Amino acid sequence: MIMNGSVQQKNLSKEFLTNLTIEKVLEVLLLIIAGVFAIVIHARLRTPINIPGHHGIEFMAIILGARLSSNIRWASSISALGIGIFILFPVLGFKDPMMGFNYMLPCFMVDLGYNYIKDGKYRNIILSIFAGIGYMMIPLSRIVFTLSTGYPYSSFIKHGFFTPLATFFIFGFLGGTLGTGIYLLGKRIIKK
Repeated sequence: MIMNGSVQQKNLSKEFLTNLTIEKVLEVLLLIIAGVFAIVIHARLRTPINIPGHHGIEFMAIILGARLSSNIRWASSISALGIGIFILFPVLGFKDPMMGFNYMLPCFMVDLGYNYIKDGKYRNIILSIFAGIGYMMIPLSRIVFTLSTGYPYSSFIKHGFFTPLATFFIFGFLGGTLGTGIYLLGKRIIKK
């Protein structure tokens, strides 16, 4: 309050904007970290079960869980940014020239589903379906890349084109379901 009795609004709004900005910056950083975490887990978790797309469970659980936890409209695309930036560093050992692009596609699909599906009774199952479709975009983009350049992917050599499409969808869907379930359970625990 100033000596004449008027309130100094400039300082109050400045403080509010500073707090709001810090919260948003932290939220963006957490989304980027979620993307980095998803791709690092994918690179380091070795489960030799010889089924294409089996990493979709943990990958899509992390991506959809982060998406549901954020209020930013394109949150999964921010996680995709984390994937794209981190994959540029050769520490993960990926040899696929399209790896960064391929693993950013599911994030974009999750954002599309999240932003254009209205709240409703079946929203969570529809988001899991979008997670499955998003993860299925990886072999779909690989098929296009293989047919246009001749680059050989071992999963297509072993299993053909259809099996990777189906298994990537199934594992992405399961990961989306897991991510949604973990988010809802966490939300319920926090409310108590």
